[in-house]
Amino acid sequence: MKLFHKTSALSFYMIHSGFKAFKARVKEELDSMGGGNLDDFIDDDSLHAYYRNGDSPDFVASSLWNPALEEE
Repeated sequence: MKLFHKTSALSFYMIHSGFKAFKARVKEELDSMGGGNLDDFIDDDSLHAYYRNGDSPDFVASSLWNPALEEE
């Protein structure tokens, strides 16, 4: 019978801090593009899907904010 192991505190911290760094980088990208507040565009659960897919922060920021759509 296979035993289940609980996630260690260290691995949980590494996963969580990696997401925080990803979120901070997406915020920086939005600021540099003149976008806006990240929390106005997407919630953490939806942003976490991008993080788990391995999408780059600049791709996420550019897909969240498109200045051409703002002009219409």
